[in-house]
Amino acid sequence: MHKIDVDDQWLHLCYQGEDRDDGCANELSLQPANDEPRLNLLLSNHGFNNEPHDATFSLDQADVKALQKYLAN
Repeated sequence: MHKIDVDDQWLHLCYQGEDRDDGCANELSLQPANDEPRLNLLLSNHGFNNEPHDATFSLDQADVKALQKYLAN
């Protein structure tokens, strides 16, 4: 099951089977940055005790173009 959800300005992506590497489900979320032309990326991982762990990253247009090119190949 692949789940795509848009909540306000957030895009949330998750899918069944993503947990095959460590047994813990992840969700990838993207949101435009308010103060500059970047995307905020949030990776949420729920650990074995169901405690959430979040990692953040910021992408600019060059990063997104490189990611788009990579995914197209």
